[in-house]
Amino acid sequence: MILKYSYFEKSNLLTEKKFFLLYGPNFGKIESCIEILKSKLNSFDNTFRFLNFFQDDFVNHSFSEIVNQNSQDDIFGNKKSLIFSLSDLRVSSEIIKLITSRDLNIQNLIFKTGPIQKGLKIRKFFEESPDCLITPCYEDSLLEKKEVITRIFNNENIEISPLHTDILAPLLSNERFCLTNEINKLVIYIKTTKNDIINALSILIDNNSQDLNNLVYLLASKKRNDFWKEFLKVQKTFSDEVQFINIFSKHLEKILFVKDKILLGYTPADAMRSLRPPIFFKQEEIFLSQLNLWNLENLKKIIKELHFCQMSILNNEKSSKSRFLGLLTKILDLSSI
Repeated sequence: MILKYSYFEKSNLLTEKKFFLLYGPNFGKIESCIEILKSKLNSFDNTFRFLNFFQDDFVNHSFSEIVNQNSQDDIFGNKKSLIFSLSDLRVSSEIIKLITSRDLNIQNLIFKTGPIQKGLKIRKFFEESPDCLITPCYEDSLLEKKEVITRIFNNENIEISPLHTDILAPLLSNERFCLTNEINKLVIYIKTTKNDIINALSILIDNNSQDLNNLVYLLASKKRNDFWKEFLKVQKTFSDEVQFINIFSKHLEKILFVKDKILLGYTPADAMRSLRPPIFFKQEEIFLSQLNLWNLENLKKIIKELHFCQMSILNNEKSSKSRFLGLLTKILDLSSI
């Protein structure tokens, strides 16, 4: 059964279903669903105990083994709910098999992962099964971003006008985790410096955006030596891999959008100029040259891998750092053919 994110918090289905799949590019939304789910289940029955498992846990144990080892209530009578952070979907068949076997002595199984293509077996299963609930967590809309901005500022007792909210929203991330971080940075800056919102915005938003933007263009242009040289130069101040992945993913999505337009008969220049927001005029020539370096298959594949890598970092998985660096190397080595 599908449950939209906007209805998630107030839905009675959260205490009626046993199996949950939260997916999409918006990790922050996924995490908010997890917290809502925990709160709902605990308010319904305060004997719940939540156990977290990550992709690294599948190295030594299968999915079925992990579930079976944790299928009994603990010695205090607490019911176990298992939360699985999936960096990939190789265990999909095992998940479906275990759920359909109905031989599960477990309170809840909760899965969170990145984007899942329509028609994939696990997505279709969760959408159609009466015992399951699936919630897509897409990027925040402009309206949602305005609501988050207003809520955080109100909670901090900082007045913000609708006009300032309208100015801020388009400039902030469409991913809830990054969006919240950006707003909190603004709040801290405003409180400590007594600056107004506009001044704070000009100083704080992406204060290292130029460095990140340079890295994004070098990576998308597959300029190996220049990229690593620049990467090592900014590494001392570069501490937010999540933000970089977010910006680079958006850049690749722009390339994908333009290439799709070209297939419809647009010229590369006209397709590029249809982007909103537009490409900065000084970078138009570089952007157009990047179109020849990426094919559609590689674009879709890398965008998906970037989402999974971002989730791995946010989950503090042991292998996340090496996975990030490995993905950068893979991108630089990709053929355009």
